[in-house]
Amino acid sequence: MKKKTIYPIAKLTFTLVVLLLLAVSCKKGKDDTTIEASQGGVKLALTESEFNGDLGTATKASTNATATKPFNVTKEVQSGPFTITAELTENTSTGSALKASSNKAATKLLSLRGAVKYRIVAFKTDGTYVDQAVGDASNPNQVFFGDKLQVGQKYNFYIFSLGSTTDNPPAVPTGKNMYPTSDPEGGFTLNFPTFTETSGDYMCAVEKDVTILGGGVPTPLTTPLQHMFTRVTIQVDDSDAIGTFGQAGYQKGCYVSEVPVHGSIDYTQGSVYAPIINMSTGQVIPGTGINAQPNYYPLLNLTTTPKIAIVNAQGLTNFQLSIVINAGSIKIGHDVNTSDAYFTFSNAGQGMKPGYSYTLKLRFNSDRYVNAANETRSANASDALYAVIGGYRWDRYNLGADLLNPASGNLNGTSTQALHGNFYQWGQKAVVANASTSGDGAIAGWNNNVYLASNSWNSGTEANPTKVAANDPCSSGARLPTRSEYDKLISLSLSTQSGTWGDFSTLNNMPGYDAAIVLTSKKSGDINLMFPASGRRELNSGALSYRGRAGYYATSTQSPTNSNLSNYFSLRAAPFTLGSISAADKPIGYNVRCIQDK
Repeated sequence: MKKKTIYPIAKLTFTLVVLLLLAVSCKKGKDDTTIEASQGGVKLALTESEFNGDLGTATKASTNATATKPFNVTKEVQSGPFTITAELTENTSTGSALKASSNKAATKLLSLRGAVKYRIVAFKTDGTYVDQAVGDASNPNQVFFGDKLQVGQKYNFYIFSLGSTTDNPPAVPTGKNMYPTSDPEGGFTLNFPTFTETSGDYMCAVEKDVTILGGGVPTPLTTPLQHMFTRVTIQVDDSDAIGTFGQAGYQKGCYVSEVPVHGSIDYTQGSVYAPIINMSTGQVIPGTGINAQPNYYPLLNLTTTPKIAIVNAQGLTNFQLSIVINAGSIKIGHDVNTSDAYFTFSNAGQGMKPGYSYTLKLRFNSDRYVNAANETRSANASDALYAVIGGYRWDRYNLGADLLNPASGNLNGTSTQALHGNFYQWGQKAVVANASTSGDGAIAGWNNNVYLASNSWNSGTEANPTKVAANDPCSSGARLPTRSEYDKLISLSLSTQSGTWGDFSTLNNMPGYDAAIVLTSKKSGDINLMFPASGRRELNSGALSYRGRAGYYATSTQSPTNSNLSNYFSLRAAPFTLGSISAADKPIGYNVRCIQDK
């Protein structure tokens, strides 16, 4: 057999059906299945390599190769109450491992993406144009140029695709030839409609000195198509916090926005339309193409579902990615980002490279401690009286608690009597008991017949509550939380016990005051709320029960099944539920934890 030289460019493998994964080296030997033909035609069954780079080099890897550390850069900006984090990571794959340890390139059938259109252009070995045709990756039986190529002669081939299953790749002008060139006049202008994987993912292969042989079998082309631009997969991360706050490896968690997240990819050098291709190599001629406009590629409705963009159409080896997240497009609870958030990822000494794939994860988190003006504070700041979890601002102290000062450290350890606060009957503003002054016994004149109307604390709806200031004991700017708001807090938090707890087998109070549960945000290991197990004031006498065994916190929601009952947030010792919603008679005395009135 005659030898031929193959220059692998795009890692899409053009192979016979029986030759799916053929590594291409600079010289093919007898066992390399050199192309054969009957009537001079060529035949391809396309495969594509993974995004592994190495443009213009042999896909055959040295067994001595060593893998470089993947590109990984994390950036963080503040936008209103939000910490917005963007992490860009170079994707690793089986192909990367193979390149470092095997002599075969990792490929897959292009037809797995559907009927992807490709164009094959034939040239004489001196670069003179012969013919071109369009193929379909789902049809491996197509034979091209049967009446154009002569048996025994050598030819060069340029094959390329944009990833589309509907539109043919642009035609190569018949006056263009395959000559090594850096002159844009000698190249081929690659027009593509969008920067998407289905219409702008330029991939190509070049095979040279291919001998057309007879024998009744069309000549197979075996070079994989290689991706020439850079792929970025963008998605919103909604994972919980990882690790322990303050320790190595901790990563803050993130929320999904309640409104569509919009943004765009901004122009940076290398963001071009219509680059010019050197068909001798398949690569972009440096400096060619039309510069894109600012914010040229819209990113609409970003979610946890990955969205793929193709960038770096100029094939720069140190491409910088720049994106913007629009103001007002992130909403979690009552928190909204108030300004655009910009991220630019420079090469950081490594570069975003053509032929490589990256993942950009966006993380949104507004959990924090704040003061009355909603200014972010440290946990132990004297005015850090509120904690925001999931966009809802909760008081850190029970209503009526003594010494409202986080700087004292009274929220860092176990509960005390001073933190238990007041007790209230449902729908009323008046204090009916206090942990410090009322004692544990029955209360003289206790009214056990106060069954107020369903709108006594909320004249709106469960979804859009409206404070009834005449009855609500919370201060201006705050109100009783609804059942739904407690449900949300429970779903967004992890519950742990602190202090000494008694079981739930008796109403008797425990002697101490230190039993509490701590609700810690699943997304932020440093943001938490302590709820003392203060017990409750009993229906018929007002006597205190269950202290150290359970806690009861009022909601503004009447039971949907019985107008004499109200919903409350309860906490009991394990193995019972540490935080849940129950219902009981309205005249029972409950603790109150206020929420911001928005």
